[in-house]
Amino acid sequence: MVFGNILFYVLVGIAALIVLSFIFSCVVITQQNTKRIVQRFGKFKSIRSAGFTLKLGWFDSASKEISLRTQQFDVSELTYTNTGTSVTISAQVQYRVDDNDASVCNAFYKLANPEAQIHAHVASAIRSKVPTMSLEEVQTNQRGIASHVKTDLTETMRQYGYIIEDVLVTEADPDEAIVKANNDKYASELAKQTVVNQAEAQYRQTVRAAEADRDAMKAHGEGIALERAAITEGFEKSIKALESAVHGANAQDVLALIGFQQYIEAQVKIGADSGSKVIFLNGNPGASSEIMNALRQTLISSTEATRESRSETADD
Repeated sequence: MVFGNILFYVLVGIAALIVLSFIFSCVVITQQNTKRIVQRFGKFKSIRSAGFTLKLGWFDSASKEISLRTQQFDVSELTYTNTGTSVTISAQVQYRVDDNDASVCNAFYKLANPEAQIHAHVASAIRSKVPTMSLEEVQTNQRGIASHVKTDLTETMRQYGYIIEDVLVTEADPDEAIVKANNDKYASELAKQTVVNQAEAQYRQTVRAAEADRDAMKAHGEGIALERAAITEGFEKSIKALESAVHGANAQDVLALIGFQQYIEAQVKIGADSGSKVIFLNGNPGASSEIMNALRQTLISSTEATRESRSETADD
């Protein structure tokens, strides 16, 4: 009798455990922003959204949670430009499962490894776009590459229930040898431009110096001309003053006197200058008259020669 009671309680306990287990197996709890697929004997039954739901115990099975949040992974692909330059394109792909039930089913049943599938399509899109571009275009138009990849990827992944939120091309790195060659080219061009700038600066400096010399010589010439004009004016005043002061003196006498005075002053200045060379001058008091006569004769001869030349030119 006791054994019968024990067996009864054991069977009741087992039945209670089975019932409790069945009840617990009917509960489906789904986290926020996720969904689950419920299957009955391996066949699709329904889709459960976030919250508390029930299923038919052990006869139904609930899948793992299918996230509806945006996910991201990195892609790096080696390809070549239209000139055969190797370049590595690095991109980030942001994607998510569309939240409608049909898309959730497609994402669950059609793709076993969505990241691998997306990676393959991204690589294919990059390899079809970059070979049509130059290296400069690849580096300056990364947004265009990203737009091409996103368009191609969106059309492909829509049938699997995935939405491509964005594609970002983060880097477009050519081979290190290409980078070095471009750096050397840039350095060479910069050196050439530096030489040109230095030559231009030297040219401008030389021009400015020449212009300064020209202006200085012009000013010097104008100064000499003004000095000679002042001397001539002084001579004229001296001649008039001497003619009025000395009765019977004519212009020739006055010039002889002025010449003698200038002759004496020149000897005094030469003798007083410590840097003067050895100069032999006629010390005769009449030397000034001889110099003046020689200068006058030279002027007369040059004037007559000029007149004869003009006369011959007119006859011809």
